[in-house]
Amino acid sequence: MARIDVGKITLNVEEAGEGPVFIFVPGLVGLLNAWSYQVAHFSKRYRCISFDHRGAGESDNPPLDQYSTEAIAGDVIAMMDTLGIEKAHVAGTSTGGAILQNLAIDYPDRLRCCIFSNTWTKADEYVRRVQTARKQIALSEGPEAYVKISSLFTNGSMQSRYNLDKVMEVERRSLETIAEPQVLAARLDMTMNHDRLDELHKIRNPSLIIGTRDDATVPFYFSEDLHAAIEGSRLIVVEEGGHYSFRRHSDEWNALVTPFLDEMENQV
Repeated sequence: MARIDVGKITLNVEEAGEGPVFIFVPGLVGLLNAWSYQVAHFSKRYRCISFDHRGAGESDNPPLDQYSTEAIAGDVIAMMDTLGIEKAHVAGTSTGGAILQNLAIDYPDRLRCCIFSNTWTKADEYVRRVQTARKQIALSEGPEAYVKISSLFTNGSMQSRYNLDKVMEVERRSLETIAEPQVLAARLDMTMNHDRLDELHKIRNPSLIIGTRDDATVPFYFSEDLHAAIEGSRLIVVEEGGHYSFRRHSDEWNALVTPFLDEMENQV
């Protein structure tokens, strides 16, 4: 990992492999190692890049009024510019999928394709209650309680039962690098403020959408909504996997994405 000055902010960035560029945008946890199972797989054929969000991990913590999904999309473009990357395949999970919506709407020429995993369009009452509860815990009980309660939402019971090592791997780095409660609250607010719903029809990049029926953080119906909004998109339904489906069943997730990427490469 290396901290890279991308202009207005310094991001913690990790690269692996060679070939076409494949960027992975983390969810609200904001940690690049959340994608470790994908980077290990796809770096055999791609130049894989992930990063810690602003306000997470070892990236900078800007002022509290500078957290939004649009700002992080701008960070991705600044990172690409700094690394000399013209275009990339991009995957985003959860909040990362919201960030990817901004990229596809505002910077379509920089993307080769979009892979949306377990993400939403605009926060509804359910999502607002989940995020508000997490925010209240962060502010009242502190970062450790926030990390642990967030794991219940994002990992779910099945991953805690069968993949506890994967749960603890992300929790450990979260606790080692966690920001102040006010930063956590600002980042939660950005998820509730994200709204490009009326512009999703503008997305023309080839798009794959993966949703999980048992997702307790972002209900599956958002994947259906996103699929309906993006013309020509493809929707894959995973029956079990929770919110972190890309970690719960990493081999299966990778196998779903691989042929889509192969098709995108063959179009060049």
